[in-house]
Amino acid sequence: MGEGTRRGVLGALLGFLVAASFGVGAIGMAAFKSSEIEDLEARLASGGPAAEEPQRLHVQLGDVFMEPTTLEGEPGPVSILVHNTGGTQHNFSIADLGVATSMLAPDTREWLDLGDVAAGSYTYRCDVPGHADAGMKGILVVGGGATGDAGGGMAGMTPEEMAQHDAERTAQFPAETQGAGGQLLEPLIASDGTKVYEVTAAATQWETEPGTFVEAYAYNGMVPGPEIRAELGDRVRIEFTNELPEPSTIHFHGMTVPADMDGVPVINQEAVMPGESFDYEFVVRNTGTNMYHSHFNAAAQVPMGLLGAFIVPDPKDPPSDQDVSMVLNDGPLGFTLNGKGFPATAPIVASRGEVVRVRYMNEGLQIHPMHLHGMPQEVIAIDGHLLEQPYTADTVVVAPGQRVDVLVRATQPGTWAFHCHILTHVEGPEGMFGMVTAFVVQ
Repeated sequence: MGEGTRRGVLGALLGFLVAASFGVGAIGMAAFKSSEIEDLEARLASGGPAAEEPQRLHVQLGDVFMEPTTLEGEPGPVSILVHNTGGTQHNFSIADLGVATSMLAPDTREWLDLGDVAAGSYTYRCDVPGHADAGMKGILVVGGGATGDAGGGMAGMTPEEMAQHDAERTAQFPAETQGAGGQLLEPLIASDGTKVYEVTAAATQWETEPGTFVEAYAYNGMVPGPEIRAELGDRVRIEFTNELPEPSTIHFHGMTVPADMDGVPVINQEAVMPGESFDYEFVVRNTGTNMYHSHFNAAAQVPMGLLGAFIVPDPKDPPSDQDVSMVLNDGPLGFTLNGKGFPATAPIVASRGEVVRVRYMNEGLQIHPMHLHGMPQEVIAIDGHLLEQPYTADTVVVAPGQRVDVLVRATQPGTWAFHCHILTHVEGPEGMFGMVTAFVVQ
């Protein structure tokens, strides 16, 4: 076959495949970038999988949605181009077929080959906890027929059945799960008075909600990592051991430390390689709500769980009866409060008249406006600094990397919802999930 004839055949076949994608429910040719067309053309020219598997579909992953929510095809070989256009990690899986992409970073693509698919309906979803609940699911219909409920949600249920389903899920709260994050880490006291905290990073399986175990990176086996508390003027040493399969470091976010203790690879120190250790030693020079987290491959390691609270009381702190840290996170572990998603989140329980200090710490990739029903929140500190003029807010916005301290006066008896007010982080057609807990006044 001559080169001109070969190009003509490839061009015609490419045109047929893209045109066919309209007819099988994929979004059209305009959605394919030139790089994707070039990739497909290269596969065709090389006689690779695309030449043997001409039925190709396309799905887009966003925060937190999938488009389209229904894909249609014919029995036979199917391959799906999965494009994550969102700002956090997602994957695409079809459990009935036993296939899934890797966890995709923002603005990355992956071809998922399904093999020969028989006629039927197959649910697809993102496996990140909470993402399917928020709407990241759909249905692949092969061979025609009724599409049913896209993603196995609550369509087709009566209002009574929907209410019962929601009630059953909510009734589990607070559900028991393995592991609890943010436990206080007691220091060892060296002969010179230095407070020594031993912190080890390692991979683990973390239960975010009942029955949902996710691969996590954890400090001392917990997410968030153990809470470190020290006093102004203390000399501390954090003895860090890396048992991860990749390098890592610790950055003390908000802390005033010497440059060589700041935990940024190349700029401040060499990355701590797997199996190696590094000691961070400094004098505590500032008070407030601070954090510690990885600063190597941080967009992956921090959402996977390498994060924790570092609290230094301020002598000018207003009095409170309870002091509660609430670490906000999103990513491969889902939308979590202190490492758990609803209904496994822990409620705050107070007696009427008590004052509760809540220390919000956003270690996630997205902004989280935290809303408490029933009682106002008095914002008293931002990023570790007490405000000269505290203010009252109904919803408190906490940006990534930010810390915000509030006081809640438990004046109204009852159980009050307490949640992020980006609603796709907390509630879907199957009920509440993710960044939801309750404030109970007894």
